[in-house]
Amino acid sequence: MNKEERHAVLATYLRGVLGADDSVDIVAENRLTMGQSRAMFVLDLEYAKDGAAIQRKVVVRVEQWGHLGSDSENEVNIMRALHALDYPVAEILAYETSCDLLEQPFFVMDFMPGVSTFSEDTADEYIAALHRLHSIDATSDVFDFLEMPEAPHGAALQQVERWYETYRSHIVGEPSPLVEEATQWLRNNAPENDRVTLVHGDPGPGNYLYHDGHITAVVDWEFIHLGDPYDDWAYLIAMRGVAYLQEDDWIARIEKITGSEIDRPRLEYWKAVNFLMGVGIDQTSHRIYADHKNPAPNLLAIATGVHLSALRRLCDAIF
Repeated sequence: MNKEERHAVLATYLRGVLGADDSVDIVAENRLTMGQSRAMFVLDLEYAKDGAAIQRKVVVRVEQWGHLGSDSENEVNIMRALHALDYPVAEILAYETSCDLLEQPFFVMDFMPGVSTFSEDTADEYIAALHRLHSIDATSDVFDFLEMPEAPHGAALQQVERWYETYRSHIVGEPSPLVEEATQWLRNNAPENDRVTLVHGDPGPGNYLYHDGHITAVVDWEFIHLGDPYDDWAYLIAMRGVAYLQEDDWIARIEKITGSEIDRPRLEYWKAVNFLMGVGIDQTSHRIYADHKNPAPNLLAIATGVHLSALRRLCDAIF
């Protein structure tokens, strides 16, 4: 689908979503990302509603053949629930589950101002936002679309099996014995559930926006689940945050803001789970590329070089 076709479809769709008097004009489009879990388009719109001229921006987030082993359903549900709690997320305006319009499911959300480049000045405020997420009552009925981990080891085992299954169901060729051994080690050494919270699943620099020195939105919720908050802290420290601050700096900030001392062995376990996650989701790129759904070279790079890097980190963490 080319740009003109996409705009024609979206203009008609958005007229109903926004309650426009007549047509919705898409006067500009900025394509934010393509090739990771979603394609992102910022649209500048002009339309009339109840006789008043309106100009606004919206963001259209489009799935890509199940890339990274996720879909939009939980992402949309959690954003709606958190927006109702005044948590910093964009408002969901519409969710289209079919592939009839843009060839993939997509959702439309309000545009939030800000940039995602890392600034150390916002690190503490972001940690506080993540801690606030972990402090929300995860047993509330508004989160009943998320699976509650079983006691005593479910928080860990649920994620280990999720990412192992993602790996096995998307692998091209033979499975790696290193992944098999590492997965079994994670099963055998799963810690007991300490407490179960909402877990973002992909936290850190690049996945929050800030403007004028303050957080405006936490973004990219496709990996939301109920689990161990150490899942998020490990991902922040060892994955998204590793290039920006030293581990001890992240830990000191987390301990200061949460008021709790970090359990280092528990943190190390969850680092390994997140490396398994990387191994698994990298293989979704391989499958999409091998099945000729998308010939983008970056998918092959993720499936090979990035995958091997994640596998090495997994092995270094365990063996």
